[in-house]
Amino acid sequence: MNWLDKGGSWLFIRLRFRYNPPMKEYVVLILVAIATAFGTGYFALMVKGSYTSTQEDIGLINDIKRDFQAEVSPVAIVNFSSLFHSREHLQLLDPVYLMPSPTSDRQVRYSSEEDCFRNLTNLLNRGDFEKVWIWEEFRCGRRPKLPSEFFSEPPFIHPAGKSYALLAFETEKPLFRNRSWVLQNLPYFHVLEYRGLKAEYADLGGVFNFLVTLDRISLRDIVAGQGTILTENYLLARLNYPAIFSVLEYRFYARSDLERFLEDSPYHLQSYRPGKICFYRDGPICWDYNVQHVFRLANNTTLTVFIALLLIVVMIVRIILVKIKQQRFEDSRKRLALQVLTHEFRTPVTSLLLEMENLHKRVGQLDEETQDSMLRMSAEIYRLQRLTEASHNYLRAGKDHKLIQLNKEKVSSLNGFIDEFIAPYQEQLQEKLTVTLLENDTSFYLDTYWMAICLKNLVENGVAHGAAPYSFKMFMEQDWLCFEVEDAGDCQFDDLKEITAEFVKGSQSSGTGLGLNIVAKVVREMGGEFDFKIKPTRFKIRLKKTKHQSAQLKV
Repeated sequence: MNWLDKGGSWLFIRLRFRYNPPMKEYVVLILVAIATAFGTGYFALMVKGSYTSTQEDIGLINDIKRDFQAEVSPVAIVNFSSLFHSREHLQLLDPVYLMPSPTSDRQVRYSSEEDCFRNLTNLLNRGDFEKVWIWEEFRCGRRPKLPSEFFSEPPFIHPAGKSYALLAFETEKPLFRNRSWVLQNLPYFHVLEYRGLKAEYADLGGVFNFLVTLDRISLRDIVAGQGTILTENYLLARLNYPAIFSVLEYRFYARSDLERFLEDSPYHLQSYRPGKICFYRDGPICWDYNVQHVFRLANNTTLTVFIALLLIVVMIVRIILVKIKQQRFEDSRKRLALQVLTHEFRTPVTSLLLEMENLHKRVGQLDEETQDSMLRMSAEIYRLQRLTEASHNYLRAGKDHKLIQLNKEKVSSLNGFIDEFIAPYQEQLQEKLTVTLLENDTSFYLDTYWMAICLKNLVENGVAHGAAPYSFKMFMEQDWLCFEVEDAGDCQFDDLKEITAEFVKGSQSSGTGLGLNIVAKVVREMGGEFDFKIKPTRFKIRLKKTKHQSAQLKV
């Protein structure tokens, strides 16, 4: 048995540590188990019947609405018809009118003195062109002041999608930044523009502090005249007037008061979203059963199934956590074993090296056969030293989450490197082995130790399991350096993944089944490619030539 086979267990330990399934897989497995259990439990609870409301449910919801309005006082009552008393004025409530007109130029800042009278020709045919022209003259300094009724008369919104009041506020002129002017002209700002004013002045006063909380969706619902509207802070309930009176008036109820009132009911409220399951849709509001009521609806059998699923999930999670703990302990145990072996191995290897140095001083006194034996023994001792150092490098590499620690160095002559490596096999196999080197020798940066390990595995695998003749080739494929080992034997495997699996070996093999597994992993760490073909059996290693590789040598 050659030294590589003897050292196979060492190399296996080095590679095995980082090959364990990553922790992320366990986390994903736990999350999938939990999601599956709760998804199945939710399905089991909903199996009881379709999630649709009956007339009895609708009647109960209407009773709750009436009781709420009778028992809970609103925090405010807002008459939008009085605040926005005309069709033009109602535009200050509708978010649609904040969209810039297609005829306006979006690159122009209409609150500044820049780009004066730009793009006005596109606005000539608009009914509000006169007011646009007056504003252009004012912002560009052609008009000293605006007419007294400029902001209070329609239209209120500039084609750029902002109210004229906001454009005046953004000019930074002292008159329009004055708090009293802003509060006096609040009815002429768009409702969505109130937030910027509140950030500037904090308190807008009266109903405007309630309007500032409304978002686009709520405003669209108000304009549409929805009966009930749910916002982040309030529940809006429209007051009913005879149809001949088109009055848009809403009571504002605090959301906190609503949630306290619904604590003893089987429902909770949320805004309706298209595509989302809703038990009962009440305009823009969705009434759903709360969790407690869902469990009350579920029968004992469904609850038993649900609880059983939860127990199964708990058991699965516990098993996974125990497995993770065991794996960590096993990894620590193996790592400690490698640390101890590496530490203890270095002392005898160092002693052997010193003894070999003493023997080298008297090598001339030995006969030729003894000298050859001593040289072979010396080579094996140096290999022991390299293996010990490689194990030490692995222990350091583990901190960087690397499989192995590569130590690339410049090989000035690839042909010379292969000549030295292949010489023992040429001496052993004679004419059975054909060696083909590079036509034009070149230099290359690679880890000679690990490269020799890979090539040694491939050659000895072919000799042990294949049949003569054998061939070893080294050649360049564009920017790739290739090593190819071929034999004339029949291989019982036809898949690279299968033949490079741990402990997989041929029926006639007496090895550990780790050689090709080691080659595949090391080549992957080197950033190369490992190929396998049959008929004839051929293994190929490809390494990419980087920009740091040196140019061809002149031979």
